[in-house]
Amino acid sequence: MAIDDTSSSAKAKARANDLLVYSQKQVDRVVSPPTRQKAYDYVRGLAIEKPVLFSFIAFQLTLSLAPVLLFAGFVTTTLAVSLISALMFSLFWIGIATLVLVPTLFLTFSIALFLWAWAATTYFAGRWVYARLPLGVEGDGKVVAKMPNGDRKVIFEKTPDIRAGAAEVKE
Repeated sequence: MAIDDTSSSAKAKARANDLLVYSQKQVDRVVSPPTRQKAYDYVRGLAIEKPVLFSFIAFQLTLSLAPVLLFAGFVTTTLAVSLISALMFSLFWIGIATLVLVPTLFLTFSIALFLWAWAATTYFAGRWVYARLPLGVEGDGKVVAKMPNGDRKVIFEKTPDIRAGAAEVKE
């Protein structure tokens, strides 16, 4: 059994070392090693030159970090829940509005189709009746009767406006 404990312990150490190497690579991607070394040197120099100030900042950061992180987590969670709730609320009322919109559109489409069919039927019926009437209007305002033999007889002819001519004379 000692061999199994040793091999499992070696596997755990190797796995921990792999995790450490992976973490180091990720940190190197975010902050380059020279920049990180410069920050370490600055903090070490501050700890050596001003130990009282360094200890004050270290205690403040150590004890305040947990509440600040908890607050940040709370804010993030609250925002996520409120956004999800707002999305769900909006989707619910959009669904209800859709349930009202679809029948309304069906009704308005049906009415519009009926009115269009009525107007088109009226137009074509009027055109058919007008083509069969014995009377017609020519371009200059003459009302013409169509005779059965194909001749046309002028029934009404627009006369020139006498007052228009009088207005021209006065000017």
